[in-house]
Amino acid sequence: MEMAKLVAPGGTVVGVDMDGTKLELARRAAAERTLGNVEFRQMNVNAWNEPGAYDAVYSRFLLQHLSQPVELLRRMWAGVRPGGLLIVEDADFDGWCCDPPNDAFDFFVRNYIEVARRNGGDATTGRKLHRYFLEAGVPSPRLSAVQPIAREAETKTLPWLTLEFSSEAIISAGLASAAEINAALESLAKFVEDPQTLISGPRVFQVWSRR
Repeated sequence: MEMAKLVAPGGTVVGVDMDGTKLELARRAAAERTLGNVEFRQMNVNAWNEPGAYDAVYSRFLLQHLSQPVELLRRMWAGVRPGGLLIVEDADFDGWCCDPPNDAFDFFVRNYIEVARRNGGDATTGRKLHRYFLEAGVPSPRLSAVQPIAREAETKTLPWLTLEFSSEAIISAGLASAAEINAALESLAKFVEDPQTLISGPRVFQVWSRR
């Protein structure tokens, strides 16, 4: 949505996702904001291939879920027109921390990293983006890193939400029972609501290059 606003009125934006439900929600949100220059396509990103189609190709928190991130980066770079940009952001879960220590928080981090690994992903992808760019033939990548930290409850909900959304995958992988996850969610909710606790999110690496 933000990219669509940035390139309006003459530019257009295409979003790709494999989840039809989320795409329908996105279409409704775009309509509510009267953004007529954004299109959403349902497809598996591993099958996406549009050489020379875009002035900018961007992904955020995507490569960590893929078993062959470099292959996608090659196609993303091929999709960039001369003068255009490839921009990728991804997380490094080793950066997660909280204070004071909390068992439910540790439960979330430990199980998310492991379920991602078992599904072919890598929760430490962020630190590897620079190397992946080079392996994909993307020249002279530039990079930066940021790490959010939160004290207010509203901005500390990401661990709780991520654990809730990944709970089925964690159970299916045999890493924890539904009862264990529910207990962790309850404990984590109390930790999030406590104004005296701090949560620092994962390090987010940002890497980009111009063709």
